[in-house]
Amino acid sequence: MDSYKKPLGVVTMVYEDYFFLERWYNYYRKQVGAENLYVFSHGNDPKHKEIAKDANVMNLPRDSAMYKFDRRRWRMLGHFATGLLDFYNWMIVSDVDEIVVVDPMAAANLVDHIVDKYGNVRTAPKNISPLCLELIHLPGEEPLPIEENETILSRRRIFRPNKNYSKPCLVSAPVGFGPGGHRNTLGPRHLPSDLYTLHLKYFDRDTVEARGEEKKKLVSDAGKLGSQYNQSHQWNNTQKSYYEIIETTTLAGEDIDLPEFRAALLEQFEKYSGQYIWGPAANRNLYRIPERFSGVF
Repeated sequence: MDSYKKPLGVVTMVYEDYFFLERWYNYYRKQVGAENLYVFSHGNDPKHKEIAKDANVMNLPRDSAMYKFDRRRWRMLGHFATGLLDFYNWMIVSDVDEIVVVDPMAAANLVDHIVDKYGNVRTAPKNISPLCLELIHLPGEEPLPIEENETILSRRRIFRPNKNYSKPCLVSAPVGFGPGGHRNTLGPRHLPSDLYTLHLKYFDRDTVEARGEEKKKLVSDAGKLGSQYNQSHQWNNTQKSYYEIIETTTLAGEDIDLPEFRAALLEQFEKYSGQYIWGPAANRNLYRIPERFSGVF
């Protein structure tokens, strides 16, 4: 790596979502150091500074109508990450409920793993997309509540592989992101064997219910202001989507290798100029993350 740069920085943007920010901050400050974390507080929320007290918390004005919100915020995040790559070899750019973890059999922490595996940024892939393990709460299988002093993976390890959230979030070159961060301008993606993205959207039924109501209100308030947000927006269907998942999938056992799913992903193709998307991977099963991950996050 370039010796005059830090190995890894992490950036996110958050509106409220205090629980998720606290978990994001406590995890990444141990992984990379709080001084290398960058949090955009959407709407200048003082609680964000209280939670991420030693991170770099920056204020962004909030437009309640959310005019072209996703496109604008991901364009901004790409510009910001590109600037920080003058000072970091690698940047993770993701939502606050998306957490990049390394298999504990491969390394003790993210920085050690990235330095060891991708230390030569001139020959390493510049566009890394960890496989998404989207946590799905099945209360009958995992009845214990989430508690402040317990890791989430000690209570929730059932997941479905999700190609849409296997995002190209770890980058080492100037980058532009499409809406949602689901694609970027760095060409074909590298799918690592030992890095994963945990997506927490459905990790706990009670949280899904509460957060779903919050998202409905955001959509409703934006719609009243004449924005493009309406009842068909995905935020309006958070609870419905969760119950459809648990009603239409089967718990198949412990597995994170998923070779057939990975092979289908890698049939990726260029959908936009220089912007690749995954191939036609599909899976109707749920799996368990191995217990060795239980202390990771």
